[in-house]
Amino acid sequence: MQPSRDADPSHVAYLAARPRLYRGIERRSLYLKMRDGVRIAVDVCLPKGHRGEPLPTILRQTRYFRRFAVHPLLRRALSENTLDPMNAPMRALLTSRGYAWVDVDARGSGASFGERPCPWYLDGEVADGKEIVEWICKQPWSNGRVGSTGVSYDGTTADFLATTGHPAVKAIAPRFSLFDVYTDVAFPGGLHHSYFTAAWEKANGALDRNVPGEMVALIYMLQAHGALPPELAHAIDRPLSNAALARVLTFGLGGVAPVDADSAERDLHAALATHCENYSVHEGAVHMTFRDDSPPNSPISGQTSDYFSPHAYVQRMQNVAVLSYGGWFDAGYAGAAVKRHHALSALGGDSSLLIGPWVHGGQLDLDPDAPGRAARFDHATELLRFFDLHLFATPPCASDRVARVRYYSMGQGRWCASEQWPPPDVSPVELCFSEGRRLAPAPAREGSDTFEVDLSVSSGKRTRWRTLLCPFLQADGVGRSKSGYLEYDSDVLDRDLDLTGHPVLVLELAASQPDFAMIVYLEDVTESGDARILSEGQLRSIHKSRLGTSAAKLPQAFSSFCRKDAQSLAPEQAANHVIELLPLAMRIRRGHRLRLTLGGADVDHFTTPPSDGPLRWQIQLPGSRLLLPVRI
Repeated sequence: MQPSRDADPSHVAYLAARPRLYRGIERRSLYLKMRDGVRIAVDVCLPKGHRGEPLPTILRQTRYFRRFAVHPLLRRALSENTLDPMNAPMRALLTSRGYAWVDVDARGSGASFGERPCPWYLDGEVADGKEIVEWICKQPWSNGRVGSTGVSYDGTTADFLATTGHPAVKAIAPRFSLFDVYTDVAFPGGLHHSYFTAAWEKANGALDRNVPGEMVALIYMLQAHGALPPELAHAIDRPLSNAALARVLTFGLGGVAPVDADSAERDLHAALATHCENYSVHEGAVHMTFRDDSPPNSPISGQTSDYFSPHAYVQRMQNVAVLSYGGWFDAGYAGAAVKRHHALSALGGDSSLLIGPWVHGGQLDLDPDAPGRAARFDHATELLRFFDLHLFATPPCASDRVARVRYYSMGQGRWCASEQWPPPDVSPVELCFSEGRRLAPAPAREGSDTFEVDLSVSSGKRTRWRTLLCPFLQADGVGRSKSGYLEYDSDVLDRDLDLTGHPVLVLELAASQPDFAMIVYLEDVTESGDARILSEGQLRSIHKSRLGTSAAKLPQAFSSFCRKDAQSLAPEQAANHVIELLPLAMRIRRGHRLRLTLGGADVDHFTTPPSDGPLRWQIQLPGSRLLLPVRI
């Protein structure tokens, strides 16, 4: 097995040209009063020994505690890098090179006051972000330029900060985060990602009660499923052991840190009391089917998922430089990064795209040649180089121009550069469904495959979807159901095949019921017969989909997921369903085969549409095909 190969040599050269200016951080914490009187907790981190020169600022607004109040007995053992591995290295590096860094507990979370009627509430935390930027610009240490970054929820707050129109916001780097709430995370392909919405709501509830150990225990148990034999992981993942671990972790982490002036924690307790009415996203999602549905329990009249989705406000972001940052094995967020980049590029914005072989947060390299290894890519230096270019009147050091699109090609083990995604040398190659459950170059003239759909199949607990809650999970697909799927295999490859882009499946089938799920996996099958999941996609049949062409003249699936565009199929009515799989960049080696695996459920993640009885598919071979993005 190869070690991780994802390091970027250019980072070493950039750091050599950008010497350290400071050592250490001076942190102070305070409340800022917003326009409506709500107080927001912030940490201001300045370089230790700062001599008064104006500094650019990085602003991170989080729903997950700006900082833990670690128990005194453990403060030496629990470093910031241990407690916050996805942000602490960035904070340390950027302050050492002359940046200020501000961490914020978003309204209705952590030590901040207020309620949360929905995530990224426009009149709440989004408007707060603009006010906090204005406060930063008035500080004697500010140079009047602000950037923002963060992982997951925090990355989306960076997106929304860019929509506020504040002239000081010059650049953002949303990392491993959604762009379209509906398709990227809550309803991929129109299927409710109920595992995530329920688990995420449970984790947020633990934070709102200031018992973070419950959330961290969930992360550790998920990590166990990726690191331990399945029988051992299941043996320890029990309610009593989870509760015991949660108590120990809550004791050590101590809850959210109060602000400096609140040593008696009176303000902290008062703030926590205001969080008890925070809206449950999961309870709203269970009442949704279509993108334009408004949950009946929403405190905001007429609210749909687009209300708190950055893609709905992208035109407000076009004057801010954006680095969209994702990982191939990070749920649907590589696709989200691509969508953000395409949307901003179409508006003429300063947009760049970076996708590596990572799970959520970029801590693990999941290149099939080096699965589960610690990533070697220097994320902190990547951000330093990006923000240096945009947050100084004159960049502090010269740097070679970075390509607009950089992506890691798995199998090859190297970084590639392009001015567009997918690269211009990508063309569609068609593999057609054929008799004998084969994928063949030529279409079948006739024939069909009948499949009795197993609605109990699952993808297990080592999946890209679960890395959203555990950034240390080896999402290699081990543990997926071994039967209950329909498989189509290609011939053995007689040459290497570079897949770079978005596979698209056109599936013509008739089903015994009108409402059903289609789950699709694209796999690389080695000479020994081992199958490695590369990409996946899903679609609920009630959502009308069609095959079209992207701006790059490549096949693309189109679906609005709106109620007005729903299709009502009769039992046994044939229809074409177009499913776009998640993007990838992977070299399939000579001697390997491609496998397309079809199923009707993933009970570990998605809510299966209601069924009146057995579900049967009849797949029409002449009308079904897989369109692969191949570098020629």
